Amino acid sequence: MAYNILKGTVDGSVDQHADQEIGGVKVFKNTVSASVFWDTDAQSPCATLKDVGVRSVAGKTKNGILIYDADGDAKTSYDLTYVEGKLNVKTVNANVVAGSAAKMFDIPTDKFDGLIGAYDLQLSNGLHNVRGDLQVKAAAGISVDEDGVSLQLEKSCGLALKSNKLTIDISQVGKINDRGQNASDDDLLLLTDVSAGSVKSTTLKNIYDGYLKLKVPHAAGTIGDIQFKGSSEFDSCSNLKYDSAENTLKVEGKINGQNVIASNKLVCEGSVYNSIRNITEPAHTVSESDYTLICDTHKNKITVMLPPPCNSRGRVLIIKKVNSDRYKLNSQPVEITCEESKIDLSDSVILKSNYSTRMLQSDGNTWHVINKIG
Repeated sequence: MAYNILKGTVDGSVDQHADQEIGGVKVFKNTVSASVFWDTDAQSPCATLKDVGVRSVAGKTKNGILIYDADGDAKTSYDLTYVEGKLNVKTVNANVVAGSAAKMFDIPTDKFDGLIGAYDLQLSNGLHNVRGDLQVKAAAGISVDEDGVSLQLEKSCGLALKSNKLTIDISQVGKINDRGQNASDDDLLLLTDVSAGSVKSTTLKNIYDGYLKLKVPHAAGTIGDIQFKGSSEFDSCSNLKYDSAENTLKVEGKINGQNVIASNKLVCEGSVYNSIRNITEPAHTVSESDYTLICDTHKNKITVMLPPPCNSRGRVLIIKKVNSDRYKLNSQPVEITCEESKIDLSDSVILKSNYSTRMLQSDGNTWHVINKIG
């Protein structure tokens, strides 16, 4: 350092002119005033106090960055340091951050400005990067196009998309007998195994042998036996058979029914049994089971009311008058009448003589006398 100093009283200020070398240590007891001090090593004027930016530093933080406070004072903080190329700070508030953000983390997704390229994303299974675009990776059965991700469904596979859901649509598959083919023992079905909680396959033969055959009732007896319900399965009896060769139903027993209709002919190769009953009350209306009526009039007159002919087409009735009092020759008459029609041409038929008989038959409109005795 060189000082421009003159002996004695110095007026004004010392300047850089008339340099004088001063050896040793110079102690100034009074104020030294100079417009400029000259730095001979740097060959430039020395800064004065008014030109110094920082006069004092508060804080002792190692590697702390100086923060200008006011009036030439500075300070450091533990929250702002710079170590080995790394700036450490709790919060950064900036309009623009330039450079790589490779080491940034926990950034809220709604705080990004602009698009994030697929290059900068960690991709999981099923996704991949295509020139910076994030795409779903196509795989077997899955297609990706401009419309989105979709399933590749084979035609007539029985699957369909309805209301954006994958469903089974049986109407979309072909019928098994389209070309004359039909179901066979080895054809497969899908079943839900409830006990195992999984879907399994089975054949039609296994469905029949292992389930249906055990559940349905089975025929009993020999060939031609008529089947009827037993306690748990079908039952049969050798006395009830159908001979398909002769087109004949064979019954070795009784047939009990309300009506028997033979559309062609009725052939009886044995005895014929019809109902017969004794009538003694004064009035009798013919019932469905009546065939022969023996009317005993030794005590009173008997009136027999025939059924309507319209409900009795073809029906035959036999009515006979008797007298059980063998010692009384005369007895009361039997009157046969019908409310809905005449009998032949008469309103009624009267049997006066003992053992007189009338056989009547209806044609659906009128009762006719087809045979008479007495």
